[in-house]
Amino acid sequence: MHKEDVGIGSSKSKVVQLKSKCGYIEAGLGKKTLVNSLIGFNLKNEYEYEYELEKLGSINNLVEKPDIITDLSTIKICKTDALWYKVANETHCIAATLPAYLVKTQNNIIGVNELLEIIIEQMENGVGLITIHPTANKEIFDESRKRMVPITSRGGGIVIKDLIAKEFKDENVYLKILPQIISHARKHGVVLSIGTTFRSGNIFDSNDKAQGMEIELQISLAKEISQYDVGVIIESPGHARPRDIKEISRILRRTGFTVMPLGPIPTDAAAGMDHVASVIGATIMGLKGCAHILAAVTREEHTGGRPTIESTIEAIKAARIAAHIIDIHNNNDTVIDMEIAQSRAKSNTCVFGKDTEYCDRCKELCPLMIR
Repeated sequence: MHKEDVGIGSSKSKVVQLKSKCGYIEAGLGKKTLVNSLIGFNLKNEYEYEYELEKLGSINNLVEKPDIITDLSTIKICKTDALWYKVANETHCIAATLPAYLVKTQNNIIGVNELLEIIIEQMENGVGLITIHPTANKEIFDESRKRMVPITSRGGGIVIKDLIAKEFKDENVYLKILPQIISHARKHGVVLSIGTTFRSGNIFDSNDKAQGMEIELQISLAKEISQYDVGVIIESPGHARPRDIKEISRILRRTGFTVMPLGPIPTDAAAGMDHVASVIGATIMGLKGCAHILAAVTREEHTGGRPTIESTIEAIKAARIAAHIIDIHNNNDTVIDMEIAQSRAKSNTCVFGKDTEYCDRCKELCPLMIR
C-alpha cells in the first residue's frame, strides 16, 4: 500500500505500508528506519534447509527482531515449507522475496508464466514485499560493460541472461508482466521494490553513467507503479564511496520514494568486516534522509562463506544501531538514550542498569562520581 505524507523539507514522502500477519508497518521519510534480515538456501539438501530454518527461529527469538525477513533461497520447495511462507505465517515480521531466484531457466531463458505464477502465489500467501528487476535492458547493459565489473546483482543477472539468450529481441521479462504484477500487488496490498540490476560492485564503478541511467529508469517506473496505489521502494546503491553515496542520496531524496540501500558498502577493503562497513555506509545515507530500510549485511558478504546464525544475528544488531542513529538525526528519537543517560547520572556509573557506584574498570577513579 502507498500514501503520501509531507516529508522532511519540501519533498513529499511517498510512505509505503508493508504488511505482516499482525498488520502494517510504515516506511519512508519521517518514519522509523526499518531493518531487513536476509536468509535462504542454495543447495537442495536437508541440512542446508534445516540450518536456515534454525536461523529463522533464532532471528524470531530476538527481542529486537528485524522488521523484514527476505528469503533469498534459489531452490523451490513445497509452499508451506518455504522460508518466505513461514516468515509470513509464523512470525510477526514482513516476508520479502525475489521471485526470479526460484524460476527454473532453460538455456538461461525465464518462463514468463512460471515467474508470474510464483509472484501470485507469494502475494496470495502473505508476502508483503517483492523485489522485481524491470530495469535490465540492452542500453544500460552496454554501458555497464565499460566498468571493471558490469553487474553484481544476482536477480538482475538472471534477467540479463534471459535477454542475452534472446539476443535482446524481446523486452525485459518483468515489463512483460508488469500490469499483472501491479494488479495483484494492489489486490493483496503488496509493496514492490524496484531492484537495482546495475548497482556497482566496487567503489570505482559507483555513480557512473550506467548507474545514473538505471536510477532514472527506477524513478520513472516508481512513478508509474505508484499511480495505481501500489507502494514502491527503490533499491540503490551497492558499493559506493562516501561522496557518491551523498550524491545518489541527493538524487533519490528529491523523489520522496522509500529507499532500501544494499549496504551501501563505502570501501572494498572490508572483507570479513562488511557488517561494519555497511552500517557506516547506511548511516551516511540515512543522515541524508535517504535510507529507510537497512539490509543487515553479514561479515561473510565478500568471503564466499555462508552466513552463520551468529553472524546473521550480529548483522541485525549492527543494522539496528545504524537505524537508531539515523532516527536520532531525522526523527529526534532519543527516548532510550535519555533513559540510559539518566540511569548513568543517577547511579554514578557508565554501566546501564547498574545501581551501585563505579565499575571494575575505573573503580574509585571513576569521573562520574565527581559532583
